[in-house]
Amino acid sequence: MKRTNLWALALVPFALAACGPGTVQVNAEVDLRDPETEERVNRPISSMEIQLLPFDRDALFDSLTAAAPSPEPGFPQELELVQDSLFAAQEAQREAESEWLALRERLGQISREMEDYSPAEGRYQVLFTEFSQLEARVSAAERRQDEAFSQVEEIRSRVLGDLAQARIRQEQWEDEAFADYPVILENRLRESRRTILYDTTDAMGQASFRPATGEWWVHARYTLPTQELYWNIRVDVERGDPLQIRLSRENAEPRRAF
Repeated sequence: MKRTNLWALALVPFALAACGPGTVQVNAEVDLRDPETEERVNRPISSMEIQLLPFDRDALFDSLTAAAPSPEPGFPQELELVQDSLFAAQEAQREAESEWLALRERLGQISREMEDYSPAEGRYQVLFTEFSQLEARVSAAERRQDEAFSQVEEIRSRVLGDLAQARIRQEQWEDEAFADYPVILENRLRESRRTILYDTTDAMGQASFRPATGEWWVHARYTLPTQELYWNIRVDVERGDPLQIRLSRENAEPRRAF
C-alpha cells in the first residue's frame, strides 16, 4: 500500500470527528425543602422529558398569539388570589401534620423509656412531666391540623368550579389560536432539515443529545405543587467538548399551575 494511502486512512477518524455532531449534556435539578431538616436541598429531577428543538418555540407561540382572532382569556386575578389562599392553607396543613407526627414520635420514645424506671425514681418523674406537657401539645397540633384541613376543603370547594370553567375557556382559545401549529411545525422542520430530539432524565437528572451543530433550544417542564418550572434555553452546539446545560429553578420561568 502506498504511503499516501496510509496517510489518508490515518486521517479518516479526524475527518469524521470534524464532520460529526456535537454533544449536549443536560443536568436537571430543583431545590426542595427537606422535611427533616427544614432546609432547602438540591435534588435531581428524574423521569423528565427534555426536548432539543431546532427553533424557538416561544417565538412561534408568541406569533400565533399575536395573530389570534381574540385576546387570550387567561385566568381571572380573583381566581389567582383564591388559589394563593388554597396554597397557603395546604402549606399550613402540611406543617401542622409534620409537627403532630414529630410530637407523636417523641411521645412514643418517652413512653418506651419510662418502662425502664419505676414510678418512684426521679428520672421517671421527669419523663412523666415531659409526657404530660407533650400530650397537650399533640392535642393542640391535632386541632390545628383539623382546622387547616377544613380550611383547605372549604377553599377547594369554592375554587374548583371556577377553575374548571377558566380552564375550559383557556383550552378553547388555544384550540383556535394554535390550530395552525402542526402545519407550521412541519414547515419549520422541513426548512431546517432537522427534527426534534427527545430524551428523558435518568435517576441523576441527566440527559444527553447528539445534535447537528448550530442553534438549538432546550425545552422542558417540571410541575411543582404550586407552580410549573418552564425552560426554553437557546444553545449554540459546536463540535468538541460536550456542551453542559444545567436546568434549575434559577434559570427557569416560573408559571402558575392552575
